[in-house]
Amino acid sequence: MRKNIFIEDVRMDTQTAFLANGNINIYPCSWEVEKAPITPDGRASYKGRITVEEDGRTRVSPYNMGTGPRYIDLFATEHCRVMMTQRGQIIEKWSFRPSLTSDDIRALRALEGRRIDAYYASRKLETRW
Repeated sequence: MRKNIFIEDVRMDTQTAFLANGNINIYPCSWEVEKAPITPDGRASYKGRITVEEDGRTRVSPYNMGTGPRYIDLFATEHCRVMMTQRGQIIEKWSFRPSLTSDDIRALRALEGRRIDAYYASRKLETRW
């Protein structure tokens, strides 16, 4: 489900613009414009899809909303999750408590591995997203 927050572009003040596609553009204050370049090495990118241009313009891009989950859970045991990506790749994600010894982990993997192998054997060749 794709939700539209803004019907049209909104300018909250002179420096910030909220766009209908989800982007947020922040322009530098008038007294900072003369100080260009603001970032020393050109464009800078940060986590959270934040990009700062050399002249100080900052762009925040939203994550792809409405595209659905990244993985689909296909099968799960006590210590393993079998998931499928949107491209059809199968991922096994194992997680164990840190207090378990390596012998305990091998025994649990052997036991649960048989159940996972049985799941793979019973699975159809094609799974649709």
